[in-house]
Amino acid sequence: MSETAASGQEPAFIEVGEGREARRIAVRARAGGASSAPGLVWLGGFKSDMTGTKALALDAWAAEHGRSCVRFDYSGHGESGGEFADGTIGRWLEESVAVFSQFCSGSQVVIGSSMGGWMALLLAREIARRGGRKAQLAGLVLIAPAPDFTEELMWKGFSPEIRAEIETKGVWLRPSEYG
Repeated sequence: MSETAASGQEPAFIEVGEGREARRIAVRARAGGASSAPGLVWLGGFKSDMTGTKALALDAWAAEHGRSCVRFDYSGHGESGGEFADGTIGRWLEESVAVFSQFCSGSQVVIGSSMGGWMALLLAREIARRGGRKAQLAGLVLIAPAPDFTEELMWKGFSPEIRAEIETKGVWLRPSEYG
């Protein structure tokens, strides 16, 4: 049985971006109980989706404790539209902001894993910059955060030939046994 069938929760979809940049983002939002406790927002990692082990465990905990829980797939991930190769940190942040703005109200704890930890930091900065919205940041939980991993973990390790290819073509396709 699929996770969707098991939970009885079908995803909602929102459009983020305009024109050729528009993409369909899949979101699962669980309403909380009458509690005034902060809701939870899950930001997954690179190539992860909202049906992963940590995301489902968080959603189950939220349900048991009467907390709202919002989780979604970045474009090019899971049930969301778009090609993974078109994904960028900026696009995924735009999607995170859109989901937070449209699906959250009241105090929220944003929980990010790996790249999602970086997204959580960027989202927190954006929430602070925008201010006075229907949802506020109550806290952050960062699980093995990977802030700026594209620079620190990738770019610095690339050979001059790979850097040149990225600078001229805009992309380098790393060989992988996973395709």
